[in-house]
Amino acid sequence: MSLNRSYPVFLVAAGHAVIELSSQFLPVMYPLVRETMGLSYTQIGLLALVASLGTSVAQPLFGYLSDRWDPRWMSVLSVAWIGLIMGLVGLAGNYAVLALTIGLGALGSAAYHPPGATIASSSGAGRRGASVSIFSVGGSVGSALSPLLITAGIGWMGMQGTIVLIPVAVLYSLVLFSRLRRLGRPQVRARSTAKREAAGSVLAGLVLVVLTVMCLAWFQGSFRTYLPTWIEQQTGSLAAGSRMMVVMMAAMGVGSLAGGALSDRIGRWQLLVISLGLLGPAAWLFVSASGLVQWVLVAFIGMLLGTTFPVSIVMAQETWPSGVGIASGLVMGLGWLPAGIGASVTGAIADRLSLEAGLRTLFIPALVGVGLVIVYGITQGRQAAERQRSLSV
Repeated sequence: MSLNRSYPVFLVAAGHAVIELSSQFLPVMYPLVRETMGLSYTQIGLLALVASLGTSVAQPLFGYLSDRWDPRWMSVLSVAWIGLIMGLVGLAGNYAVLALTIGLGALGSAAYHPPGATIASSSGAGRRGASVSIFSVGGSVGSALSPLLITAGIGWMGMQGTIVLIPVAVLYSLVLFSRLRRLGRPQVRARSTAKREAAGSVLAGLVLVVLTVMCLAWFQGSFRTYLPTWIEQQTGSLAAGSRMMVVMMAAMGVGSLAGGALSDRIGRWQLLVISLGLLGPAAWLFVSASGLVQWVLVAFIGMLLGTTFPVSIVMAQETWPSGVGIASGLVMGLGWLPAGIGASVTGAIADRLSLEAGLRTLFIPALVGVGLVIVYGITQGRQAAERQRSLSV
């Protein structure tokens, strides 16, 4: 991948970092708002659902728009938007205002991911997997830094410390505008057969990919939402939960970087089967573990989750090359819709039974995801064989 061609990839990867920096601190704040506002686990889960809905539902629409408009300007505006809105989260005076602020801020994330992924994949000089991995790593870096930044801001200014996000996001949006406007509008080439395929095998493949990502989202949304709370219950320290979130997000970055290269070697759906197959047992063991073993397991879970993100995006883009933005939006938007739903269900189980019981149920979506990916692999293999036979006739 040449430096000139990859330059836009690093620009949007850094933008992805700012997007996640401005949104992934919420699990660290949940224990604080739960105490100050007197919230239940169910109400915390509903906040996670609002964030998930705001990020997810609108993404296919933004993906559609990015295929038809200029994705560069959507990227610039969304970075500024999310920083300005999420920086005000700590100033929310009650539960309703907090939920509204989170929902509005999440739209910035929804608007960034499809155009950002489009710019990354179209600038990869034939190495789409590597480009999307770099884009994914940018998000993981931002996710890892987000709890640290907000914890520092809260320690400095109290709950109002979330305003530290505003200058960071606004300044980088200006940098992104300055750099991207010098580059041409990204062009995504589509196969001539894409429209015909989309009516049948492509649509079926996309459905399976999206359903698989939904299972991943259920797992990840629930695990990340309650990880700081679980650690605080075990150790009595909010800082310990924040540090464990950093470890998990950093491990996700490592997994994201390795995911594209691994999928090129062993196959995309094969890598997803391995990752999903290991997630359930790892989460079950994590709840029972303590000390160093617990830290190792959370890093392992983060790596497994990280490998799935770029691979699922590339799978969708390769399945529907004539609509890269829409395919990306479906996977990163509709596919991640169950993240908040899963957190809400896990929270409801925690309220009725215990948080431990809620976390142990996460092996179920991981197991369902394994089955879906296997079906995807079987159907794609059959379709490839049929195409090969038709070409040889």
